Amino acid sequence: MLTALDLVNRLLNYFNIQDKPKGKVFTVVAFVANFYILYVALNNLRFAGYRWRGVLYMALFLVFLYFIFLNFLYYFTNKKFKYDISPKIEKALGGNAKVHKEAVEAFTKVDQPSSGVFAEDEMLPSSVTINHNQQLALDKLVDAMVHEGIVTTNYQGLDDDALARVATDTKGPLLAIGAPVPLPFFELRHTLDNRYVIIAGLNSLDYNEIATVTKVGISPIDRAAEQYSLAAASVTLTGGQQKELGRSGMQEYSEKYSINVRIAYKNPNESVQ
Repeated sequence: MLTALDLVNRLLNYFNIQDKPKGKVFTVVAFVANFYILYVALNNLRFAGYRWRGVLYMALFLVFLYFIFLNFLYYFTNKKFKYDISPKIEKALGGNAKVHKEAVEAFTKVDQPSSGVFAEDEMLPSSVTINHNQQLALDKLVDAMVHEGIVTTNYQGLDDDALARVATDTKGPLLAIGAPVPLPFFELRHTLDNRYVIIAGLNSLDYNEIATVTKVGISPIDRAAEQYSLAAASVTLTGGQQKELGRSGMQEYSEKYSINVRIAYKNPNESVQ
């Protein structure tokens, strides 16, 4: 049976099959291959000198059948078995800490944008408003980012059980896009009608206005602009489809896409060190 599973694993790795489809195939192959163990067990039980060996093979068959049944419930249904001991086994063995850490980071760690390097004490979170036309432009940009493979909306390929474990650590909703995603191109611009807007797009030749900045920290942006030189240090995408841990499991809902903006500021009268 192990040889059969190894061959299937090599084949599916060659075709780059994802974990859940691969698990379904493993479950079916293991179910069929397990009956070879039953065949060996019955053959040994027929002879007096081999009955203890037959009993051991029969016990092994039943143990494998139990875990195959659990895999079937996990991969093919949304049901749970009352007497599932696999969580206890995972806890006793310490679980896969590395995989869990990577899953948490996928929903919390934000990649650094490429607009420049700014000192942490020279950046402030900023407030923005998004009107109807800006929202349409932002939604269009998200579609383009998905099309280009810059962002995915599949919860990093995790199922609800894995998401529930991540949500227990993060204590908040999990976005379908994962952690907030830096926009490919963004810039703060001062318009002719005296607004400070964020323009963004796939590149500097393909962009639209997606938000209006109203405050830098707690100061109105027009007042901040009178005292400092301002630039968009980071603009990250957030919102959209998301799931949150509820009493009956992961609950999905949707919000409009939005952005998190940090503005860098510098006193123009300061001399360059």
